[in-house]
Amino acid sequence: MVNKKNYVMELKAKDIPLEKIGGKALNLSKMSKAGFNIPPAFVVGVDAYDFFIKQKLEAEISKILASIDFNNDKSLSEGCASIRNLIKTERVPDAILVEINNKIESLPPGYYAVRSSATSEDLDDASFAGQLDTFLNIRKEDILEKISDCWASYWNNRAVKYRHDSSIEHLDTAQSSAGIAVLVQKMVNATVSGVTFTANPVNGSEDIVIESTWGLGEAIASGLVTPDTFVLSRNGEVLERKIKSKNKGYFLKNGENTLVKLKKEDQEKPSLDGEVLKKLLKRALELESFFGAPQDIEWALEDGKKDIYILQSRPVTTLSRDKDDILWTRAYGDEYWADATTPLFFDVMGKMLTDYVNHEGARIMGYAEITDSKLLKLHKSRVYFNSWVLEKAFSYYPKFARSKELLNYFPLDDQERISKYPSILHKTLLSQILVAIRDPDGMMHRTDKAYRKWAHGFLKKCEDFDEIDLGVLNSAQLMKLYNDIENAGIKHYQLIRYGMVSHSIATNLMIKNWLVDWLEDKDGSLYAGLISGLEDNKTIEMNIRFSDMAKILREDSNLQGMINSISDLSYLTQTQLTELISSNSEFEESFNQFIKDYGHRSNTREILYPRWREDKAYILEVIKLLSSSDLDLRKKEVESKKNRFETEKEVLKRIKKQNFGFFKARIFKIVLNLAQTYLTFRENQRFYLDHLLFRQRLMLQEMGRRLIQKGVISEGDDVFFFYEKELFSFFNKSSPDKRIISSLKEKILKRKKEFFRYKSSLPPKFLKNGIEFDDTVMEYKPSAIYGAAASPGIFQGVARVVESIGELSQLEENEILITSNTDPAWTAIFSKLGGLITETGGILSHGAVISREYRIPAVTAVKGATKIFKTGDELVVDGNEGVVYINETNSLKKK
Repeated sequence: MVNKKNYVMELKAKDIPLEKIGGKALNLSKMSKAGFNIPPAFVVGVDAYDFFIKQKLEAEISKILASIDFNNDKSLSEGCASIRNLIKTERVPDAILVEINNKIESLPPGYYAVRSSATSEDLDDASFAGQLDTFLNIRKEDILEKISDCWASYWNNRAVKYRHDSSIEHLDTAQSSAGIAVLVQKMVNATVSGVTFTANPVNGSEDIVIESTWGLGEAIASGLVTPDTFVLSRNGEVLERKIKSKNKGYFLKNGENTLVKLKKEDQEKPSLDGEVLKKLLKRALELESFFGAPQDIEWALEDGKKDIYILQSRPVTTLSRDKDDILWTRAYGDEYWADATTPLFFDVMGKMLTDYVNHEGARIMGYAEITDSKLLKLHKSRVYFNSWVLEKAFSYYPKFARSKELLNYFPLDDQERISKYPSILHKTLLSQILVAIRDPDGMMHRTDKAYRKWAHGFLKKCEDFDEIDLGVLNSAQLMKLYNDIENAGIKHYQLIRYGMVSHSIATNLMIKNWLVDWLEDKDGSLYAGLISGLEDNKTIEMNIRFSDMAKILREDSNLQGMINSISDLSYLTQTQLTELISSNSEFEESFNQFIKDYGHRSNTREILYPRWREDKAYILEVIKLLSSSDLDLRKKEVESKKNRFETEKEVLKRIKKQNFGFFKARIFKIVLNLAQTYLTFRENQRFYLDHLLFRQRLMLQEMGRRLIQKGVISEGDDVFFFYEKELFSFFNKSSPDKRIISSLKEKILKRKKEFFRYKSSLPPKFLKNGIEFDDTVMEYKPSAIYGAAASPGIFQGVARVVESIGELSQLEENEILITSNTDPAWTAIFSKLGGLITETGGILSHGAVISREYRIPAVTAVKGATKIFKTGDELVVDGNEGVVYINETNSLKKK
């Protein structure tokens, strides 16, 4: 039986363990007992939650958990919603109720924050921000209801899925990693607030960095203002002082965070004086000493008082022991490798990019500086590229080609320097001569033809592979086959190092810049017209085939009725799926041919996830979604081609009228043909890479099955959390060492936890010496969020935030899709969109290319888009300027 006295606890109570109050509350408890100035607070401990669940709900929750298919988004969502509803509607037991109410009545007047405080260290991490609920500005009489809401938030979809994938028991609060506490704390009516870092988050030095603004810290967190920044040495010397214009601020008024326009005299005035800076420095050093590690400290000053409230202090989680003095950038990966990545896939594709795209390519072109540099890093399940390698490669580009899109790969502080980096034209010319001599297929007029030749031969190899029964091969034969397929794919990487890295980027940026300089194509509409409706685009052809099947479905009311009556097709067995598809012979023939032609593709490049040949229900879901519209993509593509021909004619006509027009038009036409060729190349290489990765996945799955038999792993998908060297070592030994197996099992569990913990959240854009950071916050109005202009046009409509492809079925006609990044597999539904907003990507990303094809306004590289916007928001997507607008009242409501 739980101990009653642990239901509600004071922060200053002695010896409260983490498993009783959770990470957030434990930190505050430690600071409170040490004498730091903490706003008044108490904690409803895990014992209260445990008693509440076990008294009446445990059996019902266990039953619901047993019914959930954790690989099915809808099943997970419905199950979690049922559990949350149980918790919210069940009366809190009297034993807990009396104790909580007595504590609430003793609180001083004011408004309160009610925060979830998970006992799992992972769930308290910033990557789970927004998953476990926090409620601000709560009146005393509403605190009890919000405590129940916090308990319910322990059963949000993402937290439940993470616990399942990480083998954390949902109901066993005896585990230190299970259960939830709730922290109730008085809101500070801040006149000044900010954050202090006891290690510089940009360069890793021991300088103290203080950021501050008028009012509540929300103005900084939301990007409403760029804060004042003070950099101090540890002895108190002010090393740097940047005072920014702070036009507005959030203040606590009548229980609401209210946006207030500041008086003119305060807008340019420093938000901190010397006296407060000294106090902040003193508190920061004390907290660092107390916790024994660099701290990230949130603080506030109330009503002009000089007493500093410490709101939160946590370790600077961006610091690690992994210090290599390399500036790593996620931004380049956003264009090519944006998926969450398992360790095995990092090796499978990473070594090819390093060995053949980077090192071999650099040796051929004479880029001596980067022939041996480390290219890639896996950090929080995302791939980061060595920015120094990119910078050196881009230094061979002429200055005019160093566009905003390319410079976006680097921090703002470096962009001006790189843009002015002198062109090494003689080395650029020499590199092209060396390519012509050492690797003629790398010449711009040959790369596309060479790739098509390789692709034709590789598809024949895939046909031969598909005839092999992997199960009958011995280990040596399986390894030989794996190496054979991998070696056959090397030519893909040897050609994309030219076709994607230089030919596509260079020619498209040249065309884009010429259109701006010569024809003032500032909104990109001419550029969009010139690169849409291109021949032999595998992604567009695939989307047309989806559209064709949707048309057949629309014309068969019986089949459409049957499919529409099934809320989630993924619940169907293979037999039921086959019976459904075969009820219309034309549809069956078209569907089966689609599987034959595109079954090797997937919703992500990551090889952990099934391909369409393994997940036919997904294809049927897309067809179902498209069948609700009468849009014919085959007809639309004819219109796109016609529009391209007309745009080309208009552009060339206008260019010819200029000085040296005939010469300009000749050069423009040549470069345009190459830009169009290599844009198609860029899309199609992914189609053929998917063929390679599908076969590699099948062989790796077979290796996983064999490791289960040997007792090395317990689940087949665990194989994707090995590194290649670890995995292949088991196929060279007859009896693996038990100690090695035990050690690997621990490593694999840790890697799985990290992957599933971060797979739905983007870590910061840059990483150096183990320190994460993003670009400097840019000032903007609350109603305008800035990104990159990716596809021209303006659209006003309703937002639909989609965090995974499984949620696409919820998409309505003409909604604005908001997601982290898109994959070619997502683009079949683009015909339904009114607009697109992504957190990653540039003008050559898949989402941008297909948006221009379908003339959908798109804004990419919108930091935090899936958190800033909510489904149902009324937005304006301005693809001409790269801006998303939301009306100010709606914006404030969401904050």
